[in-house]
Amino acid sequence: MTWPLPFAQALAVYAAVLGPERLVYGFVYHYTPSFRRLAGLGKSGKADLTIMHTLVSSFKVVQICAVASDLGPKLKWTLPLGALLADDASIARLAVGLALVAFGQLLNVSIYWAIGSVGVHYGHQLGHDVPWCTGWPFTWLSNPQYIGVVLTFWGIYLALAPAWTDVAWFTIPLVISFWYFWSINLLEAGTPRHTLKRRE
Repeated sequence: MTWPLPFAQALAVYAAVLGPERLVYGFVYHYTPSFRRLAGLGKSGKADLTIMHTLVSSFKVVQICAVASDLGPKLKWTLPLGALLADDASIARLAVGLALVAFGQLLNVSIYWAIGSVGVHYGHQLGHDVPWCTGWPFTWLSNPQYIGVVLTFWGIYLALAPAWTDVAWFTIPLVISFWYFWSINLLEAGTPRHTLKRRE
């Protein structure tokens, strides 16, 4: 296997590598009792969130490794500072990319301010009291953390991109956008299925 991968192959590989994160979180959201049973967290009450911290950290490591394996070969394992400032178009891409990263990370940090680490790590689903937040950043977006992640990936890649329209360059942002779109609209959307079953 040669790196960087051909575009279609890269899409398939990174979709398979990055998809399990969203599928696991969807499982936690919709099938919380099954997750608690598999994780040995008991049937009810406040669950120990150590396993969620571990999952979140592990998936972030996978994301970092995926980006490194994708961008590293594309950049020939160097940071082309001269190319980033070579002309007006490069400077514009760098500026827009950094702005997207900054705003994306602002949204991510704001989530921790709003609902805390317990809320971010599915504490509500796992028996913890997480107050419902209607303030910033939820005044702007219903899924600010996920939008923040997507913007961050697009920003990193755009800042380093050789052109605005080189679709093959943006492999991982496209894959991240695909998975987070389905998280927002299906995998972690609506009333959790395990509560619907309980009502029937």
